[in-house]
Parts: sequence; structure tokens; C-alpha cells
Amino acid sequence: MKDQFEKNIKSLVEDFSYDYDPKAWEALSKQLPQAKSGFSWLGKLAVFTVLSAASVALYFNFSSPETKEVNTNNEKTIQKQAQTQQISNQNQVQNNKQASNKSNTTTVALASTQYLLQDALTPLNSSVNTNSQPGLVETLDSNPNGLSEANQVAQQRIAPLLQTTIANPSNLQTNQPIVEETQAQPCLHKIALSADPISYETGVPVVHITAESSAQQIDWTSSNGHFIQQKSKSIEFYAWNKQTYKVSAKLSQEDCNLSESIQIQQDQTYNLLAVNAFNPQSRDERNARFMPYALTIRDVQFQLIIIDPDNGSVLYKTSDAQNAWDGIDQRNGQLIPAQKAYIWKVVLENPLPGEKNTYTGTIVRI
Repeated sequence: MKDQFEKNIKSLVEDFSYDYDPKAWEALSKQLPQAKSGFSWLGKLAVFTVLSAASVALYFNFSSPETKEVNTNNEKTIQKQAQTQQISNQNQVQNNKQASNKSNTTTVALASTQYLLQDALTPLNSSVNTNSQPGLVETLDSNPNGLSEANQVAQQRIAPLLQTTIANPSNLQTNQPIVEETQAQPCLHKIALSADPISYETGVPVVHITAESSAQQIDWTSSNGHFIQQKSKSIEFYAWNKQTYKVSAKLSQEDCNLSESIQIQQDQTYNLLAVNAFNPQSRDERNARFMPYALTIRDVQFQLIIIDPDNGSVLYKTSDAQNAWDGIDQRNGQLIPAQKAYIWKVVLENPLPGEKNTYTGTIVRI
């Protein structure tokens, strides 16, 4: 019953309506306050507050301590590797400096390497900057090897640059002065060599050479001479054979290297100064007997024999320089025939340096 009553009341209310007068509504609308266009100052304040909060949130989101720490560690690692590479190359340049006169140019090249390294690191630093790449922090968080890869990229960029700089330092444009090598001062010392004629005063061929020089010490060398005695500014040597002898005097000092040479011409081979003919009937004892003259003035032990070329038999033999051969054949006690050549032979027991121990020749009675 109650429900039915409520339904009837609801039906009456829903169907009830007043007549609508448009003019009355228009008059009422004019009396109402007009709404202002745009945002009120409260709305603007609210919008500004929301935008500021969003900006602060974004700033702290992309500039968090973890990001700053990653940037700082990355930059320190790159700088440390660059410094290590630079020190290594500087050590290499210092070692090359001791073996090459072009070290000054390499030093200038390394002096400009620091600026080239900065240019090489600039693209890498800009790639690590999280302000230009908002997603870098998330990438590093998801990929812990990201920093190591960045370091490898830095090494790949820096290593070729350093190699190019060291290999071709002339490619660098620099205002650094290049030290030129100082030329050595000319040697102030002089050497003048002079040689005396070959002397047989002692029975052997001796050459005496003198050096005139302001230097205190001179070194002597010879390719084919046998030195007897060597002093600071003079030398003596034996000239046994028929040939040209070359002797050099060399001056070696810290500030001077000088060498001079002299040639000595020997026109005959040394043969004990023996003659090739004698006359046993001469009144001059030097011509009446045969003995190689060098054996009479040399202090040497020897044996002299005279040989018949027809059969090889020995006509005469002695070891005494005062017992010269008088032309008598010891086989029969007769004087040898004239105009016949006989062979003589001397064997030395103690020859001098460079001297042979056996001499031979021919002797003819006139």
C-alpha cells in the first residue's frame, strides 16, 4: 500500500511542470554576475607550482649523486689512462733521445700531445654527460660494463693519435723552438810527417819517421811494416822487402780526430848486403874474400855454405864472420875457376822480427 502511494506521488511530480517564459529567463540572466575569461591568479599560481615541482623532480632525477659519481669516476679513469699513456710515450721519447739527434723534434711533438688528448677526450666527455643523454644513468645501471666500454673507446681514440704524433712529429703545428745541433769545432792540431832515408848502419834496413805536432800523444799504425821502437812523436821500422810501406800517425782526443800517412819506397829486397863477385888476387881484403857484409856487423848466429851448382856438393862452410871464403875449394885445395857462378846460402838462428831465416845468392870469381 505504501509502495503504491510513493509511486503515485513520484508520477505526479515527474509529470508536473510550469509554463516556460523566455523573456523572464532573459531578464533573470542579466541580473546574474558575468564570469571572467582566462585563469584566475589562483589558477596561475597552481600551474606555476606544478611546473616548478616537475622541474625540480626532473633535475634531481637526472642529477642524482649516483649519476654524478659515475661521471666523476669515468672522467678520472679517462684522465688517468691519458696521463699513463702520455708518461709512457715521454719515457720512450727520452730513450730515443740518447740514440738519435732528432730528439728535439719529438719532444716538441709530445709537448703538443696534451692539447690533442683534450680534443680526443672532448667527444667522449660529451657522450658521458647525462644532461645531454637522459637515459645514460639507466643504461649504466642496467649494464655495469658500460663504464669499461667507455674507457676502451677512450683508449681507441687516444692510442692512434699518440702513435701518429710520435711517428710524424713534423705534422704538428707548434710554436715551440727547435734546438739545432751544434757543429763540432774544427781540430786545431796538425800533424806533419817526415822520413829519413833507409839506413843500413846496423846491417839491416831501418826507417826512421818523425811527427811534428802540438799534440802530446800520437798513435802509430802500419799495414806491412815491423816496428822496432815506438815513441810519442817518432817511429822506427824494418823495411825487408822491395815494396812500398805505408805508416800512419793518428791523433785521438775528445775534441779532435786526425790522421796523417806517409809512404816509404824500398827499391831492393834485403839480402844481407852480400856482393855477387870477388877477386881472390885483389890487394883489397874487402874484395879478396867473400862474406855477406851484414854478417860482419850484426850480432847474429849463422852458418854460411858455398855450393857447387854442378853436383850440389859443398865447397866451403863456416859460422865465423871473420873467416871469409878466399875462393879455395876445400874438396881439393885448389882455387875455383874464374867466371863460374857458385851458390851461397846463409841460415840464421835468431832472425829479427819480420825477417826470414834463410838467405841465398850467387858469387862469381873474377
